[in-house]
Amino acid sequence: MGGDVVSRDSVNVPGPGHSAADRSLSIKINARAPGGFVVFSHCGDNPIECRDYVRQRLGLDPFDPRADNQSIPQFSVSIAGGEIDQRRRIEFSQKIWQQSVDPRGTIVEHYLRSERALELIPGIVGTVVRYHGRLKYGDDQYCAGMVCLMRSIKTDEPTAIHRTFLDRDGRKIDRRMLGIAKGAAIKIDPQPGIDGRLTIGEGFETSLASRLAGLGPAWALGSAGAMQAFPVVDAISELTFLEENDNTIQRASHRAKVACTKRYLKAGKPVNVVTPRIGLTDFNDVWREAQQQ
Repeated sequence: MGGDVVSRDSVNVPGPGHSAADRSLSIKINARAPGGFVVFSHCGDNPIECRDYVRQRLGLDPFDPRADNQSIPQFSVSIAGGEIDQRRRIEFSQKIWQQSVDPRGTIVEHYLRSERALELIPGIVGTVVRYHGRLKYGDDQYCAGMVCLMRSIKTDEPTAIHRTFLDRDGRKIDRRMLGIAKGAAIKIDPQPGIDGRLTIGEGFETSLASRLAGLGPAWALGSAGAMQAFPVVDAISELTFLEENDNTIQRASHRAKVACTKRYLKAGKPVNVVTPRIGLTDFNDVWREAQQQ
């Protein structure tokens, strides 16, 4: 399914409608669960849709509760619910954020500069992006990494973090979100511009590249699914959508573009779509290529 093994019986894979780089869906083997596994979406995706998505990718028939042994619990999908659990998830993510520090002079700055041809701009240092020296990765593994704060699109309250795990040479190992990422964004700029313009992209690096390229205020939403669901925001008068060249079967970025563009045009707000040329994946690739010329 294009993911990573994190333990003997668990994997993290792209969630339904997310990009190939996403790892927001956790799958754990459990012989007592219907179908032999349970799912957990770190982005808050619908658990039933996640279960059906996994069964489809594995070549299994859609889940039919009538076909399962009645002694097996009906609600075995491992997804936390309730306001108390959501608050705990947010508090845990913010604890890691508070433990993180200024990224300047750390492996985060090295990663952005050497791997992504990006520079830390003053407005995001410490407020949007930080460095953490010991992020938990898997059951008994820890890595240094970049931590980005995710805020609610509607209320601006911190609700999640986006972690990029890095090796000792400053190369990316993996990415994961923690907290309540649904309906949130990495706000490189606090608000759309005075003229109401805003650029949205999937990844932090993609959106930061657009900011450095002069496309104006930018937000990173974290996944193609979040791009597809991006709501109409009153303060936005014109939207720029950073599309990615998606070669997967689901073409998540393309579907996200279609849905988001349709929503904004219906609201009477113009949309600009920026698509990388063939051979490049995202706008960060466009930026890196331009810096080499």
